[in-house]
Amino acid sequence: MPLLRALILAFGKAVKGSFGGLFLLCRLVGGLLWGLAFAAAPAAAQDTFAIAATPLPKPYELPDGVTWAGGLALTSADPRLGGISGMGVGLVPAETEGGVRMLAVTDSGSLLSGDLLFETEPSIMLTGLQPRTLRVEQLTDARTGLRARQAESLATWQQRLAFGFEANHRVGVMHRGTKISNLPVPVALRGLSAKKQGVEALATLPDGSLLAISEGVEREGGLRAWIYDGQDDDWRILVYEWDQSFAPTGADVTPDGRFLVVSERKFVSMREPLSNRLMVVPVEDITANSRLTPRKIIDLDPILGAVANVESVAILPTADPAEFLILVATDNNYITMLPTMIAALLWRP
Repeated sequence: MPLLRALILAFGKAVKGSFGGLFLLCRLVGGLLWGLAFAAAPAAAQDTFAIAATPLPKPYELPDGVTWAGGLALTSADPRLGGISGMGVGLVPAETEGGVRMLAVTDSGSLLSGDLLFETEPSIMLTGLQPRTLRVEQLTDARTGLRARQAESLATWQQRLAFGFEANHRVGVMHRGTKISNLPVPVALRGLSAKKQGVEALATLPDGSLLAISEGVEREGGLRAWIYDGQDDDWRILVYEWDQSFAPTGADVTPDGRFLVVSERKFVSMREPLSNRLMVVPVEDITANSRLTPRKIIDLDPILGAVANVESVAILPTADPAEFLILVATDNNYITMLPTMIAALLWRP
């Protein structure tokens, strides 16, 4: 079991009675991750920009097992806000008292970070982002020194940040500073047209292997997915079933290692352009040569609207081991009329 998941399980069992235990957990785990991944790394050039966070309205109705835990619409005069296509929460220590650090990767190759704030009484509620700024760091290719653009997903792997990229289809890991080194490229992605939809969802499984799911590379009536354990030069293949309409855009595994939660999106029409939903797959079903059959948790359209473009999922533990906090983020593709939003849901499988 990898260090990160082992710590989550160990500390999760020890946390009792309050959501405050989540903050403690995120700081302990995040501190170790940060130290292991970035020790001795040169300080990267950093910049910040101001941001406003407006609460989202509470939805009228949610399915059984799902509870609203707040949401934020993010706005900024700075054009660097937007394009969020991958998100991780609680992976590195927060700088704000009572905050949980959010990392988000964008289409332009920027790594954004800021602290999400939660109220814990009478229930868990996402209320703000501090210190009303986002920090910006630029991802660069370790080999060429060029900007690493078109990042579409974010996960942790072997105590480092991993990213899935489109256009130049590949998966890369951040080694020193913000420099990206590529993992072996799955055979099906080698030579794939830049216009094709490659790795859109990336997650680390409890055994430490990395799961990647494509948005548009078809196989046996489904979508091609891969598992990489770091030992071989290629990735093992499996199939993610789809309905020829919705396709995966983001993924994360619950802290107890039992479930993979996947965001899916489809394009509908010019009048109501987008539809989004959350799906779940038992982790025990995820093996090489398997066929994954996702089950729907919730339609996100009544919460986020028909112009929301959900591309990111991150999951945190709570003091209740039977309940998880799911956060989703939207990508506005740098169109100022479209929203950048973060929404939080409490989910009891």
